[in-house]
Amino acid sequence: ALAVFATVAGASHPEPRFINQGGTQAEDLALQNIQARLRMVMSYLLAQLLPWARGRSGFLLVLGSANVDEALRGYMTKYDCSSADLNPIGAICKEDLRRLMRWVSGAYSLPALADVANAPPTAELR
Repeated sequence: ALAVFATVAGASHPEPRFINQGGTQAEDLALQNIQARLRMVMSYLLAQLLPWARGRSGFLLVLGSANVDEALRGYMTKYDCSSADLNPIGAICKEDLRRLMRWVSGAYSLPALADVANAPPTAELR
């Protein structure tokens, strides 16, 4: 993506950087959004090619991970984790998801779910 930018903007223009690398808010947001969109592209690529790689026909479905709170607030990048074939948590709010993960963690001895439920929220794109 950065090579395409350099071609369009010209070699003399600096590469976009995250804020913590000295970039501007506009650069930071553009880089975060491209990361989110690349995850969606890679998800669909894997969904189409994994059956072929295993000698099987057909394709897989891509599951989304956007919850209803993100959708209602518009807190998402277009064509990211909100773009999928199925979104099993799309109608569930964050707090209900946390409660469910904590319950399942205890009921089925899956401590990793409690770790996820108790983790501080972050976009983790930088």
